[in-house]
Amino acid sequence: MKLTVTGRNIEITDGIRNHLNDKMDKTIADLGEAADVHVALSVEKHRHFAEVTVKKTKGFTLHSQDETEDLYTSMDKALEKMEKQIRKNKE
Repeated sequence: MKLTVTGRNIEITDGIRNHLNDKMDKTIADLGEAADVHVALSVEKHRHFAEVTVKKTKGFTLHSQDETEDLYTSMDKALEKMEKQIRKNKE
């Protein structure tokens, strides 16, 4: 799985990358090596946005996003939404 992290108005630190890798290993690790995962993080005043896009080689693309007042909570919720979409898509 290829992970790309983009920050808008925020610097992507090693802590953010490590948190994303840990969460992805627990939630969406069953995608395999062929998946491209793009995470976009942005901050506007007190609002933190996290968008997750997954592209698979079979031609489908999944997208989820979340907004909260905490960046890590936004990332977690967006990944949970992505996990639900992946489960639905497999069934």
